[in-house]
Amino acid sequence: MELTIQLGDSDERSSLSLRVHERSDIGHRAENQDRLSCQNVGDYLVCVLADGAGGHLGGKVAATQAVSAFVSAFAQCPTLDSRELLGIAHHANRVVLDAQQTHPELADMHTTLCVLVLHRASAQAIWLHVGDSRVYHFNNTALVSRTRDHSISQWMQDHQQTENPHARNALYTAMGEQAEQLQVEVSSPRTVSPGDWFLLCSDGLWEHFTDEELGLLGSNLRNDKGCSAYIHQLALTRSQGQADNLSSVLVFVGEGCHSSG
Repeated sequence: MELTIQLGDSDERSSLSLRVHERSDIGHRAENQDRLSCQNVGDYLVCVLADGAGGHLGGKVAATQAVSAFVSAFAQCPTLDSRELLGIAHHANRVVLDAQQTHPELADMHTTLCVLVLHRASAQAIWLHVGDSRVYHFNNTALVSRTRDHSISQWMQDHQQTENPHARNALYTAMGEQAEQLQVEVSSPRTVSPGDWFLLCSDGLWEHFTDEELGLLGSNLRNDKGCSAYIHQLALTRSQGQADNLSSVLVFVGEGCHSSG
């Protein structure tokens, strides 16, 4: 599934247009446990992506609950404030915890979460993440920033320890944990301009590319309506029949326009 949205605003104060491509593929798994949503809330764009896990049904339930809860809460109070966004993330986590308690068969379910919020009028962006679903910020081909995975593998790299291949996908925090254990990383607001673009994606996508490759692909394909399909197909080819679920949201920042979407 791929959806392309052109987001503009009839209000002349809007300084940016945002072109959004969202796509999710099952890969070579029995079911797709990734979930994503992109919503226009007034002058804000909020994009949310989650990669669920926890056995049959559990992963997709956790991902669905987390995405839906975050988007619904954000729609009630759209904001660029990091503390308020942190509160919304913890609210979404409580929704997942409540579902675990209501359905004991789903007690082991959990999910990653990554979120991008863009405010067109002020040309500001902020993002957050839990787990190893990533938010990339590029300017043309150059990587400006990337979230750091909440994974055992990343922790071992950071502490210069030998990686354990069996722990490559193990996370040390995820949605579905008690509040005191949950670690949510929120960026500071950043000013964006035409030429900037963002990629949110699950590990099923990013594991097949270097940061440099993603920068080149996104920059070269930014005007191509099939850009997400091309990147996903390349990931599937590189997986050699072993692809995980793979999902992505591409957001390209351009000059202000007056189109509906």
